[in-house]
Amino acid sequence: NRKNRVVHIHVSEQPAENQACRDATGRTPTQLLNDAQLLGSFTTAVHATHLQSADISLLGQSKTFACFCPTTERDLADGIGPSDALVNSGSPLCLGTDSHAVIDMFEEARAVEMNQRLISNRRGVHRSGDLLAAATLNGASSLGSKKHGFVAGAPADFVCIAKNSVRLAGFDPENGAAHLVHSATSSDVSDVWVGGEQIVSNFRHKTLTNINESLRSAIEAVL
Repeated sequence: NRKNRVVHIHVSEQPAENQACRDATGRTPTQLLNDAQLLGSFTTAVHATHLQSADISLLGQSKTFACFCPTTERDLADGIGPSDALVNSGSPLCLGTDSHAVIDMFEEARAVEMNQRLISNRRGVHRSGDLLAAATLNGASSLGSKKHGFVAGAPADFVCIAKNSVRLAGFDPENGAAHLVHSATSSDVSDVWVGGEQIVSNFRHKTLTNINESLRSAIEAVL
């Protein structure tokens, strides 16, 4: 039953991917997914960097999620995706990291806006609240979650942000989304709960006691 499934699929990260799909099928990746009836609110198009205008319309009209991973595109020099056009067409925006190089959803949210500023020559392309939702609520929705926040039946996944860092000095709750998106980093996350269980307390993981040594050993094992 497709209604009980979600699909996350790599879509048009690089021009070569589009060309390979056209050579094999005569269609873009988005057009191929549409013809296979795989577009819709149960599907997330990951990357969605190099899209034709017809692709954007198909994704938007079908309410297919677009998952942007801007720090990865930046690292690989893959390009800047049309986040503004996708949102305006009706595609909900969510965010991912896609790699171990940067694990910081604040940076991903910030990068979406900064990239759009570079190509549009204007500020405020995306509202801060919308970017924060892309990093949180929309991502949960793309995974099939139907309830959000502190309500019965919602996943008890949440974090606490320390407001006493130099990055968040003068934090104003009325402009909290802007402060978080444009100033915060993952280093400001002080506490983490997953499924109602606290796994990070006061900046320390409760079960991984020596993360630096564990990471060093893991890296040495594969070098």
